Amino acid sequence: MQYQITQHRKERTTMVKKRDLSVHLVVAVLTLLAACSDSGTNPQQDPPPAQAAAPAITSIFPDSARSGDILTVQGNNFGDSRGTSTLRIGGTNVTEFISWTNIQIRARVPSGAATGSVEIVVGGRASNTIPVRIISAAPAAVSFSTTILPRFQSSCVGCHGGTNNLFLDSYAGLMAGTSRNGPVVTPGNGEGSLLVRVLRGTAVGIPRMPQGGPFLSSGEIDNISLWITQGALNN
Repeated sequence: MQYQITQHRKERTTMVKKRDLSVHLVVAVLTLLAACSDSGTNPQQDPPPAQAAAPAITSIFPDSARSGDILTVQGNNFGDSRGTSTLRIGGTNVTEFISWTNIQIRARVPSGAATGSVEIVVGGRASNTIPVRIISAAPAAVSFSTTILPRFQSSCVGCHGGTNNLFLDSYAGLMAGTSRNGPVVTPGNGEGSLLVRVLRGTAVGIPRMPQGGPFLSSGEIDNISLWITQGALNN
């Protein structure tokens, strides 16, 4: 009889331990499932990348200009190069650029621009606007014989007056270009012409001219560029 009671107690104790173990296992599994569920519904996410600052214009010069004049835009966040960015002057997109840096843009006022504002769009983000007045009268014609040729004669003919494959001592010589590069003047496109890019030092693979300096001033190169934009006439 005593043996039966003892055996019965052992069996009950074993059952209680098994039941307690089952309870602990169930709790552990439920806790693990809850943790997995939380992880699935609330994943750790990286913060979104910071958006680049919008372009900002601080000033323009001059604030009154004619079609064909060069306008300088000062500010920041323009980008180191133009890429797909746009500049609008008086409601018209600019197509002829002289230079583009993160803080300054120089461009020619496009034909069709009207009094209004200057605005830049970089990466789809528009800048503030600055008022600009467009003078209706076209700029005075630049003369080849009285403005362009004399400057070539004083600074360029020493190397390009019968040597170095480009002759700048006459209109015909200039327009003939070189046998290696072809035309150096593209009538109607001053800033796109190889001549202007070489004078500004922006031509790829060609040193700035006159080689070794002294270089022409920005104003003098602007005149040459405008003469070409006006059609590169023999006037």
